[in-house]
Amino acid sequence: MGAGRTTEPGTDADIAYGQLLRRMTDPSPATRYALVVPSSSVFHALRVPPSVRSLLRISVYEITDDGSVRMCEA
Repeated sequence: MGAGRTTEPGTDADIAYGQLLRRMTDPSPATRYALVVPSSSVFHALRVPPSVRSLLRISVYEITDDGSVRMCEA
């Protein structure tokens, strides 16, 4: 298990969203925010509906065990 990971990926994703939301201070529509999660948490991070993530200007990125990063769709 890597740094920052626990055995509860759903809880981890919820906590990450909460931390991100508290830090979203720039009202500019040009500002984008990102949640970067390990592969094991992608499903949980995508439980927030795409329409909500779009309104909040949040993108979700997956980081794999080999360190590669990809933007998640849906």
